[in-house]
Amino acid sequence: AMGWVVRINDALENDRFELFGQRILSFKPEPFETFEILLRLRDERDEPLLPSRFIPAAERFQLAGRIDRHVVDRAIRWLETDPRARGVHLNINLSASTLADEDYAQFLRQRLKQSSIDPGQLCLEITETSAVRDLDRARQLIAQVKAHSVRCALDDFGTGFCSFGYLKELDVDTFKIDGSFVKDFEHNELSLAIVRAIVEIARVLGKRTVA
Repeated sequence: AMGWVVRINDALENDRFELFGQRILSFKPEPFETFEILLRLRDERDEPLLPSRFIPAAERFQLAGRIDRHVVDRAIRWLETDPRARGVHLNINLSASTLADEDYAQFLRQRLKQSSIDPGQLCLEITETSAVRDLDRARQLIAQVKAHSVRCALDDFGTGFCSFGYLKELDVDTFKIDGSFVKDFEHNELSLAIVRAIVEIARVLGKRTVA
């Protein structure tokens, strides 16, 4: 585990993290493209490592928050400098460490203040499990982020709730339905019923859904 700490710090200092975009498609025509940012760490043999290899160590040794800030900074730099990024929207995952970071909103405000991009091009994703674990802090961070015109999404939606009541507390823009329900809903009536229920709740609340 300590070896991963050295590698993660090296990756942060020498820009060895790479950002990939997975497209989010809409059933309705939209004037912009949306991508979810996926993170890879380029190792010493130039092989891209999946987050499952390094994120557990990053969370254990309090490095996940630094990675989150690095990813947001890199994403904004790409939006600022790449001609292909014009009008593109990016979804960026936040760790539980960032949810607990009281200085994160200030960091985001300062970074956006230095930038020419439309803050609405960014959507920050918080996992449902993290949000339910600390509802007050999640509500506070979402409010702070949205005050800067950045959108928010509730990720892995459907895996962590024991009640829908908390949804009134979290003013997110999007529910991202957990993949475990989406993968087999053609053949599993329960999964289909859960997806239908989430989509209907989103419609009532005026939210978007991503499967």
